[in-house]
This record gives sequence, C-alpha cells and structure tokens, in this order.
Amino acid sequence: MSLIILLGGGVFFMYALIRKPEIIAVVLFTLIIARVNFDLKGLPLNLRAIMSLALFVRIVADKSSKKDYPAFGNVPNIKILFFFLIYVIFVSFSQDLFTIDLLKESINTVLTTFCVYYFYFKSQSAVQLKSALIAAGLICFADLAYTYIVFGTFPVHRIYFLFTGLDNNLSDEEMDLLTNWNFFGQICGMCFVYCLSDYIRDRNANKLTLWVMPFMFMGVMMSTSRSSILGLLIVSILIILNGINYQEQKRKIAKIGSFSLGAVVIGFLLYATFGKYVNLDSKFVDEIIARMAQEPIAVLNRAMGQSYDIHNLGSMDWREESSENAYKAYMNMNFREQLFGIGSGGFEARNYGHGYNAHNAILLLLIENGILGFSVYVLLVGGTIVQCIINKNFSPSLAAVVFILIYGLGQNREWTSITTLLFVTCMAAELRLLRFNKFKAVRPETHLAKPLFTKPGHNS
Repeated sequence: MSLIILLGGGVFFMYALIRKPEIIAVVLFTLIIARVNFDLKGLPLNLRAIMSLALFVRIVADKSSKKDYPAFGNVPNIKILFFFLIYVIFVSFSQDLFTIDLLKESINTVLTTFCVYYFYFKSQSAVQLKSALIAAGLICFADLAYTYIVFGTFPVHRIYFLFTGLDNNLSDEEMDLLTNWNFFGQICGMCFVYCLSDYIRDRNANKLTLWVMPFMFMGVMMSTSRSSILGLLIVSILIILNGINYQEQKRKIAKIGSFSLGAVVIGFLLYATFGKYVNLDSKFVDEIIARMAQEPIAVLNRAMGQSYDIHNLGSMDWREESSENAYKAYMNMNFREQLFGIGSGGFEARNYGHGYNAHNAILLLLIENGILGFSVYVLLVGGTIVQCIINKNFSPSLAAVVFILIYGLGQNREWTSITTLLFVTCMAAELRLLRFNKFKAVRPETHLAKPLFTKPGHNS
C-alpha cells in the first residue's frame, strides 16, 4: 500500500512540476514554514531538499521565464544575503564547526529564496508565499488542537509524526526544535499579522482571509508564547496606525475592528473553557495561567523592587539567567572572536549557556557571527525594512518580518532562519518591482524582461 501511495505521489509531483510548478512552490514553502520534513527511503536527500532542487531546475530550464523578471543575482539585497551565507560558512570553517548540514542548509536557502523571487515576479504578487503561510498556520493550529485534545499537556505532538514515525528517529535536540510550543505561536502570529495587513491594504482581498485570523489568534493563545502575543499586539497596532492615514483603509479597519473584537472575545472564551470538553488536566491549566499571567507580573514586581513569589517566575527566571550567561560569554571573548564570531553552533559547542540556549537573538548573533556578521545582517534585514518605509511599501511581508524580529528578541535562531529569509527576499522582490514601475513611468519604453543571470558588468 505504501508503495502505491509513493508511486502516486511521485506521478503527481512530476505532473505538477511540469504543468503547475506554482503548486510545488506552495507545498515547498508550506513545509519550510511549518518545519515539516522527512527522509525518503532509498533517496540521498530529504523531501524538502528534493523539492527545492527540482523546482529550481524546472525554473532555470524554462526559457520563457528568462524574459519575465530582472536577474536574481544582481539585486543588492540578494548580494548581501549571499555574502552573509558565505561569511557564516567561512567563520564556521575557521572554528572547526563546518558541517555538511550547514552547507546543505545554505544551498537550500539560496534555492528557495530564488524560488520566492521568481514566483513573485511571475504572479506579480506573493500569492504562493501567502498561501503557504496560511497553510502552515493551519497545520500549527491543528497540531496544537491535537495536543490539547489527545494529550492535554506540552510538548506539542505533531500530526505528521503519525504518518512518518519520525518521532522515533529524532534526537532530543531535534525533537525540541520541532515540538517547542513557542514555534507554533510564532507561525500563527505571523499568519495573523500577514492576513491583517493583506486585508487592509489589498482592494481585492479575499474575505475568507478574515476567517483565518480567529484560528491564528486562538493558535497564539494555545501556544502560550508571550513573545508571539507581544509581537502580534505591536505589529497589529502599527498596521492599524498606518491604515488610518488612508480613507479607503479606514473603512476596512472599522470593519475588521468589530470582527476582531468579536473574534478575540470568542477566542478567550473558548480558551478559558477548553478544559471542560477535552482531556486537559488541572495541572496543565494551572501552568498555562501561570505562564500567561503570573510570570509576567512576578517579573514586573521584581524589576520594581516589590515583593513577588519566586515560584511564579518560571521560565522568565532562567531566560534572564541564560541572557546573562550569553552577555558574559561575549564580553569574555577576545577581540578577534568579538569581531568575526565563533561560527554557527559555537554557543552550544563551547557550552556558553551552561545548559541553556542564549534566548537573546542579538547576543547570539554577535557571539556566533561577530560584529562584522551582525553588521551584514543588519544591513540585509534592517536595510530592506528602511527601504520599504522610504518607499511606503508597508506590505504584509514587512509585517511578518517585523513580527519575527520582535518575537525573536527572546528566542534563539529565528532571525536567521530560512523562513525569515524567505520573507526578506519577498520584500526585496517587492522593492525591485516598485523601483522598475517608477522607472517605467519616467521611461515608458523600458521593459521588465531581463535574463535570469547576467554576465559580469551587465546591470539588470
């Protein structure tokens, strides 16, 4: 039976790859964002690697595509991305931390960001990336609901493990990466702010997008991720404040405001009463309440010098300790290491966290990539955001990236994850098209058609 399913899947994959590569793109982006991946028996590469390589070859082999958009390698933001990836590899190699997996990850990043760039210009929109984010958000929501209903406790149990048996073959570190509840809050939160921005900005926005938002809000609440809640609130406020400057968007804000208020109330009621209808033990409920309310209050009281219950600090206490360890580790590094970094995975390799992760994106980026690598990253992401603001390109992709930056402040490698780079690349494509449209308005004879890759000395 499994052989029949595998053969059927292979036939569909080949058909879609040749006739409808957009479908393969959506599936690939969904797997990346939702962190779904597994090995295929008898094949040297895992599922996502095979799909990335096949889709890349399909795009490059299509001669007609070479007339549709400017060269990927000539975009300044993409050049910075290439430099950052190469820099990380060289620094890791100099610190004896280079691995084949790191090289594969970097190559896969190039292939998938290229696909995002290509399909943006082909569709003149980010419809594939948007569809993938919504699909990934629904997958994460389903995993959370499955965990609540069946197990009633964290960590999150992933549905796709039931079909792949992957949970029996993963190390503890890999399992923690795939089942940590904060990640599910991140994806649901990203999807919420993306849909909010898309609905307000797009005149032809599908109203079905509105119905995704309550599920995503519920997913954030179910994940109990404070970082996701904070990011969702801040970015949503920024989107609304920007929207009230435009008359047409004001009406949508008023409409979505009433809808969101009802969705939030329903979400809280469902969240509060969930335990009465599913296998949710009282201990889990108490942990959730403490995580969502008692921990932040205890931390605030401690910061203000007021009395607090040390038992209510929970993870907030060791997160502060882990950040202190990361800060001390960076300050104790020699100048060369502070300048160039100690390579990808160096924080764990040297046990700087004494059993904890850094839980501080800025310090982790500085420790592993140094001041130079940190500056390149800021130039890549920060520079792209500044360009979007200057050009008033307040797109849903920008909202998603800003959410990740806020969320990742208290996390680990989310800032440099492939998901983040996919949306940064989408922003770069938006800016490229915006620049071309402005140039075309001045010189109408200009054509968008450019080769995929240009020879040295040729500008796209």
